[in-house]
Amino acid sequence: MASAQFNVDQSHDQAEAKTEQWTESANSSVNKIEDAIQRARESAQQKREQNSGFLHQTGEQMMHMAQGAVDGVKNTLGIGSNKNK
Repeated sequence: MASAQFNVDQSHDQAEAKTEQWTESANSSVNKIEDAIQRARESAQQKREQNSGFLHQTGEQMMHMAQGAVDGVKNTLGIGSNKNK
């Protein structure tokens, strides 16, 4: 009888140890996933900022080009501010 109780206690202890290992492994996996999500968020934010700057710069360049075209047409028609007298 004592031997059977010993085996039950030993099996119980082993099961608890395995459960603890799985729990630690699961927690470690969750932490790794949370870290990966945070890195992805930071990377996405950085990309948004980079793209925003690029679009702003491109928009300004297009405005300057359009203004240059308008000024060129005005000058050609003789109504521009750079009109030669």
